Amino acid sequence: MKKKIFSMILIVMVAIFAMSTAVSALSFTAAMSTNSTTVQEATEFTVRIRVSNLDVGTNGINSLKGDLKYDTDVFEPINESSVIGLNKWNATYDSTTGKIELTKSMFVSSTQEVLSITFKTKEGVTGKKGSIAFNNITASNSETDISATDISTSITVGTPDSTSNTTNTTNTNTSNNTLSIPTITSNTNANNTANNTNTANRTNNTNVANTNTNTSNVSSYVNTMTNTTSNENMPKTGVSDTLLVLTVVAIAVAFGFYIKIEKLNKDM
Repeated sequence: MKKKIFSMILIVMVAIFAMSTAVSALSFTAAMSTNSTTVQEATEFTVRIRVSNLDVGTNGINSLKGDLKYDTDVFEPINESSVIGLNKWNATYDSTTGKIELTKSMFVSSTQEVLSITFKTKEGVTGKKGSIAFNNITASNSETDISATDISTSITVGTPDSTSNTTNTTNTNTSNNTLSIPTITSNTNANNTANNTNTANRTNNTNVANTNTNTSNVSSYVNTMTNTTSNENMPKTGVSDTLLVLTVVAIAVAFGFYIKIEKLNKDM
């Protein structure tokens, strides 16, 4: 009898731990990128958010939300028109709370850009840095919530670096000088034939002058995609309450069986 009871308790505990392990494996990565980390004042730029490494179950995710934070002393305030869903994601933005919510009519299970946000730097802030962050990121696969690590990027307000390209051009002048050799005459008495053979050997002297041209400075602006990516996956936290309840129930059941066994021992 005791062996059966302990076997049942063991099965319940193993099932709970197996369930918690399977659920906690759900995860995904969110990343933020911008077309440049240095932007001039009073200039617009965009920030994009994408999801990747989607270990989110069989279907994928069809909703995502998070809190947008940015330095208002460096960037102009944004509104709902500044937040645009990408790849058929529908985006809503609450400017009072900073909450962004995304939904899609189909499930996503592979890397995809989901959101684009347009910012504008303020005037008179050259030399300052401003941060943009997307926090408390949570996605759903219509069955459970799955969390990702907070992401952010930093923007410097100033003039982009310029580079100088140097081009060397070579001009070649060639002059040909011909030197004539005097004629050598041969007299032949036989058959009273006089053959005069004139041979001129030409020597080509080539002078090559290389001239270096002045270099010109060309200012170029290089837009560098900067990805601020968080490679760490936060384990799924949306079901922690459920796991706690299951664990408590299992412990309670085990304790109840233990009390019953002790009572049976006393009766015997």
